[in-house]
Amino acid sequence: MNNEEIQSFLSNDPTIQDLRRYAKMIGINLKRTMRKKDIARALKKYAQKSSQQSSSIAVKSPSEILRPSKPVDAQIPSSYSRDFVSIHPINPYWVYVMWDLSEWTARNLLSSSSKLLVRVSDITNIIYDGKNAHRFKEADISVDAGSWYFQIDFPDADYIAEIGYYSDGHFKSVLKSRIARTPRNSPKFTDHEIWVDLKKGSRREQKASQEQFTFGKLAKSSGPSDNPSSDEFIKTISKSKSGR
Repeated sequence: MNNEEIQSFLSNDPTIQDLRRYAKMIGINLKRTMRKKDIARALKKYAQKSSQQSSSIAVKSPSEILRPSKPVDAQIPSSYSRDFVSIHPINPYWVYVMWDLSEWTARNLLSSSSKLLVRVSDITNIIYDGKNAHRFKEADISVDAGSWYFQIDFPDADYIAEIGYYSDGHFKSVLKSRIARTPRNSPKFTDHEIWVDLKKGSRREQKASQEQFTFGKLAKSSGPSDNPSSDEFIKTISKSKSGR
């Protein structure tokens, strides 16, 4: 409420009940013992105080309110200067590796004569000790590259990413990521099926037919480096149908 509205209300000679309701509406705390003239005096005092506060505040245009006081640098930094490496599956046959290095780590790696490498290792179903990976892929990188894409050989497998270099013929790991598992490249097949009777609310498990299970194993084995040809696929299906 501004000063003019309060003065207009008081000029209509309101009752003490109206004065109390009005004071409560604008947030003035009143005592029970206050009389009509005391409440009116409190309202006038509140109006004068509000008028002084509003006059001391400079009126700004909308453009001035929205304009920042200082220029804002909205660029995302290329590095946060902390050591980390992470691996992210994109699909069954591709992973994305990203990393960042602190100034101390980057300085030490640059001072060494060895090339900096990023390695992605297949460690499915093993306890990895840095040397016993099933297979791995490597790429030469620059310290400030920040990320790299790798095409892998097998879906539904566990992979780990490492940043390191070779010394005396052995790979020295500087940073390791957490383990990431790539997704499957086909539905999960099993030799057992679960059938549900919706009317009875019962469930029963039965063994899948030989034709279904053979097709499931064939689809599961397909991949970029082990993909059966069309002739082999037709022979397998024909053999399962004939039972030979």
